[in-house]
Amino acid sequence: MNTLWQDMRYGARMLMKQPGFTLIAIMTLALGIGANTAIFTLVNAVFLQPLPVKEPARLMSVFGTDGKNRSDLVDFHQMSWLNFKDYRDQNDVFEGMIAFQFLGLNFSGSGEPQQINGMIATGNYFDLLGVKAVIGRTFLPEEDRTPGTHPVVVLSYGAWQRRFGGDRSIVGRSIKLNRLDFTVVGVAAKGFKGTFAIGEVDCWVPMMMHNQVLTGVLREWFNERRPLLFNVIGRLKPGVTEQQAETAMRVIGHRLEKDFPADNDQRNVKLVPLNQSTVPPQLRAVFLKAGGLMLTVVGLVLLIACANVANLLLARATARRKEIALRMALGASRARLIRQLLTESLLLALTGSGAGLLLALASRDLLWSLRPPGINAGDLNLSLDPRVLGYTLLLSLLTGIIFGLAPALQASRTELVTELKEKGGQAMRGHRLVSLRNLLVIGQVALSLVALISAGVFLRSLSNAQQINPGFETEKLLVLSFDTGAQGYDKARGMEHYRRLIEKVEAIPGVTSAALAGARPFTWDFMRSVFIEGQEPTSGGRGILTIVGTVGPKYFETMAIPLLRGRNFTEADRENTTQVVIINEAMSKRFWPNQDPIGKRFRFFGHDFSQEIVGVVKDITVQNIGEDPRPVVYRTLLQDFTPQVTLHVRTAGDPSGLLATVQREVQALDRTMPLLNPATISQLIKDGLWGARMGAALLAVFGLLALILASVGIYGVLAYSVSQRTPEFGVRLALGARPLDVLRLVLGQTLKLVAAGAVIGVAGGLIMTRVVATLLYGVSAVDPLTFVGMPLLLLLVALSASYLPARRATKVDPMIALRCE
Repeated sequence: MNTLWQDMRYGARMLMKQPGFTLIAIMTLALGIGANTAIFTLVNAVFLQPLPVKEPARLMSVFGTDGKNRSDLVDFHQMSWLNFKDYRDQNDVFEGMIAFQFLGLNFSGSGEPQQINGMIATGNYFDLLGVKAVIGRTFLPEEDRTPGTHPVVVLSYGAWQRRFGGDRSIVGRSIKLNRLDFTVVGVAAKGFKGTFAIGEVDCWVPMMMHNQVLTGVLREWFNERRPLLFNVIGRLKPGVTEQQAETAMRVIGHRLEKDFPADNDQRNVKLVPLNQSTVPPQLRAVFLKAGGLMLTVVGLVLLIACANVANLLLARATARRKEIALRMALGASRARLIRQLLTESLLLALTGSGAGLLLALASRDLLWSLRPPGINAGDLNLSLDPRVLGYTLLLSLLTGIIFGLAPALQASRTELVTELKEKGGQAMRGHRLVSLRNLLVIGQVALSLVALISAGVFLRSLSNAQQINPGFETEKLLVLSFDTGAQGYDKARGMEHYRRLIEKVEAIPGVTSAALAGARPFTWDFMRSVFIEGQEPTSGGRGILTIVGTVGPKYFETMAIPLLRGRNFTEADRENTTQVVIINEAMSKRFWPNQDPIGKRFRFFGHDFSQEIVGVVKDITVQNIGEDPRPVVYRTLLQDFTPQVTLHVRTAGDPSGLLATVQREVQALDRTMPLLNPATISQLIKDGLWGARMGAALLAVFGLLALILASVGIYGVLAYSVSQRTPEFGVRLALGARPLDVLRLVLGQTLKLVAAGAVIGVAGGLIMTRVVATLLYGVSAVDPLTFVGMPLLLLLVALSASYLPARRATKVDPMIALRCE
């Protein structure tokens, strides 16, 4: 320890003696380590932060599977309430199971009405997760036995602080949810926001209050076995493994399939550890790939920074060769010298990591600005917790070894007699292409080119995505949503409200058309199994899970979705008339290829009546910009009432100018009804492209950073090479070489380094883009423009960086150079 302390003090003195070198090295490392820490903070928040629950390793998410209706939209299904109860009661592998579902609750308090993020959960929800109340209590067993008898609510810690100022007297008081009085019985522990990594629940109500808080299909289908409505989690009994539990649960699944073949045909369950399902499984793979890409690119930036610092240390070691030779002459071993030099490198790395942490803190605002739409303060924890700090410390130690080891080995490998005879600090001779310094530059060029190619394809992808036509006219369109069911409206009152609302909105100057639909653009209502006529379940037919949307009169006109065949919905399409639907092109091709679907009929699973197709409309984007067309069935709101709707308004001018007016007029019909997420379609498209925008923005920043660091590295090597070869240039000029010849000679060295690095970098870029090809919009993994343009950009920057050293070489005075020699 005494020797280590001595090495640290000596290393600190040596670094302080050269403040310019030390400052440049620390800034370079801070950029690399800071970028890595910032991205790891994001990855940690989404994937690695443990849930504040008891023994999370024993908690399993129980997902439904459906062999008949496998879908590229959903591979992991929720579970019906009736199936959940059977799985809960018949298994012997779980200590207990919980079911829960998110729901919007209309909160009527002081100020404007608003909808809060609620959750309906079984009464053992908190007990099974091991979550205590910070004040008050959680649910009692009796509050989950009798429907509608216990209107109680548990608040989240965040909601308690935000909405009630942390008032401890809130326990026992009533709050209005969906116009009903609920008694606050407790506040959940600080830090518990639910079982998902992103998002925060404001409150929980017991499952037996489902008739009071659920609306739409959730309420209508609650006691049916087929609808997939609830998330399920179970806690394994001690000693039971995941595989044993899944096997036992699948046995129950086969039993339920046999007992209820109409509802559970080819349905079963799959278990996923809860810590792997805090991000929904259908999104986890995409998130992991995006996170892996970001960590890889910032890792490249750090390696480039390490190469830069290594080159600085090599130049510094050259100036210290006589000092090292003297220490060896006085008895220092090579291992002792290597340890001393590595200690200096680690001091640099630790100091750089400290500066990097400050940079990561400053960059959190940038990361937060790129968050997905709908994520609010508190939904994502970007704090520098112990995992982030430990990661940064480990990164700094590895960095110190990476950039310090090679210079230390080379500096300690010295010819003692030769160095003591030489002038102090004289530079080494030679300008081979295959030298450690040049290899470091080649590596920098290759790594920076991989980062630039990654940034290039994502920028091209974003540009293409912004040009994709979603299938409807996006200009001059705004939307806002609301839930009449949460206000206690029945069907008759809800339909009357809709009628008055459309009349009122269309009377606003500047509004050309208005319509209602069950879902906002880029979302869908739900999915149902479709059986075409003659292939019903009774005849052995196999249903196809299909997106179903509910739309009001003039919806297609308002959205400017072209009607290709047949007719539109009319006011004559009522509940007591023939059930009619309109389908999109994708459904027509999927179910009736090379046929006219007009007049064709099909049934939804569970219906004893058919739907007749009266029209075909153009395909539109259902969920994600750039997706392949998906089959969609549109039902009319006049025949299929839904209490949760979105108002679509087309305007004559800029829709943002009418947004406030539309809100005011809609609110006037019911002052206590919250209006949700008012926005223009342009804003929705921007939100829909948040992933592409975030990827393009971050990769562009990191690519630019890599380019700057690589150019600095090239400049440093060329400047060092010119200083080494000063006598050579003097001789060349004395023998008649022109300055232009010397300039070409130096720039030629740059071209060799860049060419060697570019070959490696292009190969690495090909690998990188192929891995992330599924994240791109309309761009090939081998995009010619990117793979040609980025190497040319790098070459241009490299030549610019090498111009000053090259020009300095042409200014060498032959007499001075020869006299020095």
